[in-house]
Formats: sequence, structure tokens, C-alpha cells
Amino acid sequence: MPQVSEQEFKKIITGNEFGNLFYICGNEKMLVSHYTNKLIEKTAGKKPSDFNYHVFTDDFDINEFASALQAIPFTSQYNVTVIKDLNFSDFSSYDGDKILELVKNISGDSIVIFTYPTAIQKSRTSMTGKDKKLAELTIQKGCLLELEKLTASALQKKLVSWAGKRNITLSPKNAELIVNYSGTDLNLLKQELEKLCQYVGTGGEITDKEIDMLVTKNLEASIYDLSKAVISGDSVKAFKLVDRLIYQKEEVISILAVLSSSYINMYRARIAIKCGYPVTDLMKLFPGSYKNARALSYIERDCRKVNTAILRNSLDAIAQTDIALKSTRADDRIQLERLIVKLIMIANEG
Repeated sequence: MPQVSEQEFKKIITGNEFGNLFYICGNEKMLVSHYTNKLIEKTAGKKPSDFNYHVFTDDFDINEFASALQAIPFTSQYNVTVIKDLNFSDFSSYDGDKILELVKNISGDSIVIFTYPTAIQKSRTSMTGKDKKLAELTIQKGCLLELEKLTASALQKKLVSWAGKRNITLSPKNAELIVNYSGTDLNLLKQELEKLCQYVGTGGEITDKEIDMLVTKNLEASIYDLSKAVISGDSVKAFKLVDRLIYQKEEVISILAVLSSSYINMYRARIAIKCGYPVTDLMKLFPGSYKNARALSYIERDCRKVNTAILRNSLDAIAQTDIALKSTRADDRIQLERLIVKLIMIANEG
């Protein structure tokens, strides 16, 4: 059975016929854990017995692994062995070959699951050495599932689906807002959604009001709000946002870096508009710098509120603060607050 998609894997574990070997990896660790648990539940039961369920983690012992593979299931149809985050570099070449040989010879009622819920793995196409051989063996004797990070669109659909299962209404637009605030980590998004669902209750609706009030914003989203407050001259909101960022233990140098990016994006958009080019051309000129055309539309909207001189003077002030942070012993927070005052003054003068 070849490498399979998430949907194909769902069909496999709901059926009753599958191979002896599974390899579950990828960058979306929440889904790796989720499908590993689903597979274990399917093959070993909700409450696996020690007679037919064996787990190997950091204390991997080859002899114990060999014994586990030979065990006869008593209370279940299968003898299931799970190996978490196997790293071939932890073993000698001989022991690594022995592991592969043991895996190659599994048959009958034995099912072996290699899963990587925390370890960072190379993608299937870039695997080398024994990792590649193990993946190839898996494709021959079972199936390989690689779960990569979901796109923003897929994340939004997942949030809407999760909310729907709780009998709670969440529009695609507000799901997008949650992703913009919290980022693309699926586990974090689920935690934020759980918080929102608890607040609105069964049968309720999650609106932008609840999202603004309850969702913890990531650094990029918080800095976006900070730059908007500064440009509009709202010093109260700006310093509240600075307080929140410091409370969240964000490094001042990181805050400055993202703030700088925010102003650079507005400056680029402003120049594009002045030169008569569509702002979307920035995606071609600066590949990888922008998520999508919608993100650029927000930047375009913001840059129209300020003139080019304000953006240039603001970038000069940010650059001076960056130099000061890296060359003096003055308190970082004080330097950041001075910068915010200076940026607001520049915006007001404009």
C-alpha cells in the first residue's frame, strides 16, 4: 500500500483490512498524535492489554523489541507494537540494520506503528539512509501517512467543523480572524476555540466580539494592532498593547523586528500605489513575504492613512532604536516606550 492521504487513512482505519506496518510523521504534530491514537484504538482497543500492546520511546531496547514482535495476542485480534520518535542515529549501523530486518519480517497478527509525535522528521521525499529504507518497507507492508501543516483555508474549515460539532455557530470569516490572531499551530487553535465555545455555550455563536475579547493574539497580530494604534495617534491603546506584550514575556528586540516589518510592508505598499502598480505585485517582488492577497489588502488599507514622509521618518526612528538596543545598556523597555512616543509624534505631525 503506498503513501496515503489523510482522507485515505481515515478509510483504512475504519475498515478491517490493512497491512502490518504503519509510519505516521509530519510537521502537524497534533494530527500525528490524533491519528496514532485512532490507529491504536482500532488495532489494540480503547484499553489495550499489556499482553498485546507494547510501547517503545527513549528506552528502546532491540531485544525487547524483538520479543514484543513475537508475542501472541490473547485478548485482542492483533499484537500491536508502537515506536515513538525513533532516531536511527542513536544506534550503531549494525543495530539499525537489525531493526530494519525485524521490521521486514513481521507478519501474521503483528502490527508495528512508527510514529513521530514530537521529533522533527524530514519530508518523505528528502529522507535518506535507514529512515528512507524504513519508509520504503512501510509502503510495501502497510501505509505511510505524512501530515504537513494545514493551509489557512483548511485551518478555517477545521475550526468551523469543530465548532459545529459542539452545536456552536462560527462563520468562515470569524474562523479566519481566529487564525489571523493565533497563527497556524493547530493545537493552539483548538485551545482557543475550546475557550470560545465554553464562553458562548451550546447553541451560541462565536462573533468577532468574543474573538477580540478572548483569543490570545500572537506577536504578529499584536504588533499589527500596535502599529494601527500608533498611526492613529491612540497613545492609550498603544501603551496598553506594549504592556500586554511585555507581560507575555515577548523580547523587546523581537517586538521591534515585527514592528519594523509592519512599517516596511506599509512603505512598500505606499510606493507601489504612488508608482501606479497594484499592491498584489509585491507578492512577486518579495516572494514568501506575504501570506496572500487578502493580507496585502489590509496593508494597502492601512498605508493609505499615512503619507510617505511619515513612513520614512518612522523607519528611521525604528532603525535608530534598533542600533541603541544592540549598542547600549539602557533598559530595553524604556527604549521601546520612547520609540512608541516618537512614532506617535511623527504620525501626529504628518
